[in-house]
Amino acid sequence: APLPLSFAQQRLWFLDRLEPGKATYNMPVALRLDGALDVAVLERAFTELVRRHESLRTTFREEGGTPAQVISAPEPVRIARTDLSGREDREAEARRLAIAEAFGPFDLATGPLLRVSLLKLAEQRHVLLLTMHHIVSDGWSMGVLVQEMAALYQAFSAGKPSPLPELPLQYADVAVWQRTWLQGEALEQQLGYWKQRLADAARVLELPTDLPRPPVQSFRGASVPVKLPRAVTEALRAFCQKENVTPYMALLGAFQAFLARYSGQEDIVVGSPIAGRRFSEMEGLIGFFVNTLVLRARMEGAPSFQQLMSRVREATVGAQAHQDIPVEKLVEALAPGRSLDRTPLFQVFFALQNEAVSMSSGQGLAIQPYELDNPTAKFDLELSLAESPEGFSGSLIYSSDLFLPATAERMARYYVHFLGAMLARPQQPLHSLPLLPTEELRSVLEDWNRSPSEFPRDATMPEVFSRVVAAHSDSVALEFSDRRLTYSQLDAEANRLAHLLVSRGVRPDAPVALALERSVELIVSLLAILKAGGAYLPLDTSYPRERLEQMIEDAQPVLLLTASSLKDAIPSGDSLPVVLVDSVDTSTLPSHSPSVALAPEHLAYIDFTSGSTGRPKGVAVSHRNVLRTVLNAPYADVSAGHSFLLIAPISFDASTLEVWGPLLNGARLVVFPPSSPSDLDVLSSVLQHHSVSTLHLTAGLFSQMVETHVHGLKSVKQLLTGGDVVSAPHVKRVLGELGIPVTACYGPTEGTLFTSTFRMTEVAQVPTSIPIGTPITGTQVYLLDSHLLPVAPGTPGELFIGGEGLARGYVRRPDLTAERFIPNPFSSSPGARMYRTGDLARWRQDGVLEFLGRKDFQVKVRGFRIELAEVEAALLAFPGVREAVALAREDVPGDKRLVGYVVADSTLDMNALREALKARLPEYMVPSALVRLDAFPLTANAKVDRKALPAPEARADLRPFVAPRTATEQQLASVWAEVLRIDKVGAYDDFFSLGGHSLLATQVVARIRATFGVELPLRTLFATSTLEGLARAIDELDRASAAANVPPLRAAPRGEHLPLSFAQQRLWFLDQLEPGSAQYNMPTALLLDGTLDVGALEQSFTELVRHHESLRTTFRAEAGQPSQVIHPPAPLPLSVV
Repeated sequence: APLPLSFAQQRLWFLDRLEPGKATYNMPVALRLDGALDVAVLERAFTELVRRHESLRTTFREEGGTPAQVISAPEPVRIARTDLSGREDREAEARRLAIAEAFGPFDLATGPLLRVSLLKLAEQRHVLLLTMHHIVSDGWSMGVLVQEMAALYQAFSAGKPSPLPELPLQYADVAVWQRTWLQGEALEQQLGYWKQRLADAARVLELPTDLPRPPVQSFRGASVPVKLPRAVTEALRAFCQKENVTPYMALLGAFQAFLARYSGQEDIVVGSPIAGRRFSEMEGLIGFFVNTLVLRARMEGAPSFQQLMSRVREATVGAQAHQDIPVEKLVEALAPGRSLDRTPLFQVFFALQNEAVSMSSGQGLAIQPYELDNPTAKFDLELSLAESPEGFSGSLIYSSDLFLPATAERMARYYVHFLGAMLARPQQPLHSLPLLPTEELRSVLEDWNRSPSEFPRDATMPEVFSRVVAAHSDSVALEFSDRRLTYSQLDAEANRLAHLLVSRGVRPDAPVALALERSVELIVSLLAILKAGGAYLPLDTSYPRERLEQMIEDAQPVLLLTASSLKDAIPSGDSLPVVLVDSVDTSTLPSHSPSVALAPEHLAYIDFTSGSTGRPKGVAVSHRNVLRTVLNAPYADVSAGHSFLLIAPISFDASTLEVWGPLLNGARLVVFPPSSPSDLDVLSSVLQHHSVSTLHLTAGLFSQMVETHVHGLKSVKQLLTGGDVVSAPHVKRVLGELGIPVTACYGPTEGTLFTSTFRMTEVAQVPTSIPIGTPITGTQVYLLDSHLLPVAPGTPGELFIGGEGLARGYVRRPDLTAERFIPNPFSSSPGARMYRTGDLARWRQDGVLEFLGRKDFQVKVRGFRIELAEVEAALLAFPGVREAVALAREDVPGDKRLVGYVVADSTLDMNALREALKARLPEYMVPSALVRLDAFPLTANAKVDRKALPAPEARADLRPFVAPRTATEQQLASVWAEVLRIDKVGAYDDFFSLGGHSLLATQVVARIRATFGVELPLRTLFATSTLEGLARAIDELDRASAAANVPPLRAAPRGEHLPLSFAQQRLWFLDQLEPGSAQYNMPTALLLDGTLDVGALEQSFTELVRHHESLRTTFRAEAGQPSQVIHPPAPLPLSVV
């Protein structure tokens, strides 16, 4: 009967099928041999090793998708030798050859799976290279191999027989025993523990990466050294003794605590090796015994290191008691879904081992490790440590597809520092301990916040405007269509209206409701309100009446400033005085500024934004806030020579820059007509007609403009964009075609428009994902974890803002103000605050900020900030809606839209729901798509799984059962049903969801080969695991094969007549024309330096001739027709001259 593979071997065989020709699971060992070496004795030692361990002469064949072990008869081992002793660069060449050998792939079907080679550096200095495939070995086995080799070499050198006793078992016996024992009740008992232990565990550890995760793991890796300082080592050993834990537990727990802090996750799952040699008879065997324990640590409840140790001890002891179940079985049972981009169950590994010691053969030969670099990584991250009397050291192995070397070095440094902090204060909550060393903490808190801070912080906006008027009185201040006002004219107009407002009760901090379209009157009114000491409250007449009523109720304006045509759109009631700017006569009022006791802390405007309770909240912005934003701006040139376009609604905080940027710096303000700015023809015309040099667009409008009207931007000299993720391709196009500098801007309304900016002047400066830059004037940015401690560079943190751009708070919402504007623990200024944005960001290594998204569900769509809870509240208010979720989706890159999901009966009138939303919400908050579901998908914690909500166009997951439709689908369904042992397979069914796993996948591929005659790569089944998708892949392969008209390549019977290939036939014919010609000989000459073993060379050529039929083929002709004649193998003697 075929010998089965162990479960561990089966996994590696499967991975080799998935990625053929990879060296990921090679196990190289390099040894330095110092002293006199007898190569013949060494070869005899290895010959005995191969005889004694069947695993060293095992290969793996496949029949019908099922692998089996094949054990070959023992044969003499010949060691490949290379003499480098005559080379000056022998050390470098030895390392190059060692690495090349270590990562040369194996063929599991043909073997051998042990390679031995020898590099000679000097007469008494050699490097021995041993490479095995992990499928026949493990770390313990490598130790057995080296120890037995040394013992055999010592005995044979002394003329003695092998001192090693015969092995009672072979690895194949263990595989059969495992397959026999670990099934039924024994399997379920072990599996039950792990199912309970890993129930609802996080399946993915989302470590922040430098590079996007590739769709398929390449296993490329590198490593950085890790070494515990002596003081940390001593503290660790003292802690372990006191707490009755092992160093393994302490170092593992510290690693899990570090991962929790670094990733921001509280549920950490790590893999860790265990020898897997449960019986003493296994200890001397070479084979793949090592198993992986899946160790879970939960960080909830703010544990100290001391408390965490009790959790780690319990997890470790329990895992070791249930170590017999192979991790492969756990994967099958607990991770039915498969992904080629990462390992299942865990993506991080931890190992602690005893340091290797040097050995001696006893015959004057010293054997020591010869360190090699390891360019592979089986996991995202692996911490491998070794213990020696001097302490603990090792390496942090990382996937170079995900992390840069500098990041890996930082992680290693943070782990050691965090471990030291835990050991120094083991009873203190882990979350309160510093992750960053002092110098790096200083960088993120101070060095990266050194923004320019010079602006007139003790002035008010009217004061600054008066200075501008004095300096630029005859310069054009304002243009609207064909109307123009100079600074002196604008000042006089605003002063006269300001006197009227003062007479109507406007005073410092008094809100004045303002409802006007973009016009000259709008700008005059804004200035007048400020000059009167008031704060403007923009009201957009397109908003639903209910929302306007809420804004007026919260802000309590003292009067309404509007036009006759708009008055009825504002719910002013009887109590709110109204001033109509188009009918009031101010011509007789004074043209000088009214005398008002105005201070920088007084309100400049109130801007309402979306609120999480369904009610909008008013952000109170002061004069100092605005001046900090627009004066001495580091993000753009706002000097008198520029012209700005007011394109945003006055209710949108971008208008702060567009109005006050030019007017408080002596530049020219161009007012866009009341028509929508999305009319790009009009926008292009306005830009050209008024020679606008400075333009601010929302990210969405910017992309549209560049896409269809890029040359409408010719007059623009500097372009600012933000409010959402900025498109890198569009920025590159602007820079490449027009050479216009582009500044990406970030900031919430509570931070007065801009918090940070990123300016780009060349295409080469534009990264794939555009960052949000560095803090602007008088601004500090902090990226903090959930406990308000700074996060490490490169890791996500919630973005907090400090400095002089912070708004005063929310009008008449002291509770919400206290919740979002909190004391700033990093500032030395008394009473300093910081604002909790709810945004996630991370620091780049150069101190530049990258935006990562919202922490909660607040989003920006088309530049408008939307609290999804408010949209959900509106959905729930409609009769018949039982549950509601709102999402901002970007199913098509660059096309972000709002989608509303409701749970309701099929009778729900979706059109009526849409109309109700339009009546309740601003247009930008009405979902562009509505989806009705019978129920929401849930996570393991019974929360709505927002990630599983279907895209409006693609809802295959909710489709009913659909029988296979095409002939390919029907045949493939039969294959699946037979392999999975189920009755019914639908077109939309997923192989792994139906119970498929890796071994069954190989059987399916084998049956596809037999049924359809196509060679389907195993990875295709993982990438396309639905019946419909896999059938389509089979059809494509079939069409490609038919187009090429190439039949499958199969072995031909060796009968009487074997034809020549066309190429061979041509050369045979030419040889018939000119018999004996050497024209087509192919000579090669090699120079061999060093001691030559002629016998070994003869044996090598004999094996080559046996291996390749072509080397023992001749050609005979019968009736003028040539045929190939393949001769049996025979020894090939070498002629020595």
